[in-house]
Amino acid sequence: MGTLRIGAAGRRPRRDGVRAPTTGGVVKRLGRAVLWLLVLVLLLRGVASVLEPRPASTVAAAPSGSAAAAWPDDGARAFAADFARAYLTYSPEDADELADALRAFVAPELTSVVVPQYGEDAPRRAVGSVSVARVARVDDRQAVITVAASATGGTRYLAVPVARDERGGLVVSDLPSLVAPPARAAVPSVSLEPLAAGERGAIEDVVTRFLRDFLAGDSGALRYLTPADARIVALGQRHELVDVTALALARPARGRVRDVVATVRARDAAGVIFGLRYRLRLVREDRWLVAAVETTRKGG
Repeated sequence: MGTLRIGAAGRRPRRDGVRAPTTGGVVKRLGRAVLWLLVLVLLLRGVASVLEPRPASTVAAAPSGSAAAAWPDDGARAFAADFARAYLTYSPEDADELADALRAFVAPELTSVVVPQYGEDAPRRAVGSVSVARVARVDDRQAVITVAASATGGTRYLAVPVARDERGGLVVSDLPSLVAPPARAAVPSVSLEPLAAGERGAIEDVVTRFLRDFLAGDSGALRYLTPADARIVALGQRHELVDVTALALARPARGRVRDVVATVRARDAAGVIFGLRYRLRLVREDRWLVAAVETTRKGG
């Protein structure tokens, strides 16, 4: 019978000569088994996630309302304006060319009826400026665009039906209509207040000097009459101030600020005299200065 011995490594050999596993070895083997099991689980989950069917990804479409709200767009407005110019223009020498140009705007069923009929002695008709006066949206693809055209014989208002297709193409979809101009408004007159007697002389002096230089186109001279931070550019075409016919407060006096309305007469280089009105904002520093004129003034 063999002798039981303790090895140098501290392992306890079995009687059959095979070393028995120690507690530390068992723990190591168990740890390796758990680690490999974890790796296997992760691999299986990865494969499953790849093979799992997924719903098709979707791209959020822009709300149809935003595109519809933009209709009729600038292109449609310009198209209607070009049609109005072609519709109202006439020259006996170029009648056929003008008719062909007009037909290019309209749907095929309108080509035989859209061209106006002129008599043999009809005079030439020219169209100057055209502008869109109003727009009526019918639906997402149709609109009626009213164009104001300054033509020989007076301004005409032409309502032009415009439609677009799926590709964004434009066409005049029906015969236009001559319509009435906007109604004349009835609004209350502007309420003005008189300047205080003690301030009127100084304010009238600075306003007169300012408008004289402003109308004459002398921006350099305006610097003496304006605050240091003001940026006022004089008129581009030289005019002469004839006189200031009226001067009043546009709103009640506020501290060191006065909003005044000046009614003036000015003469251009051709000798034509215009009646004009300016709204000026004055501020009091060591003296009255013009801080702003018309649209250059800050709000409030």
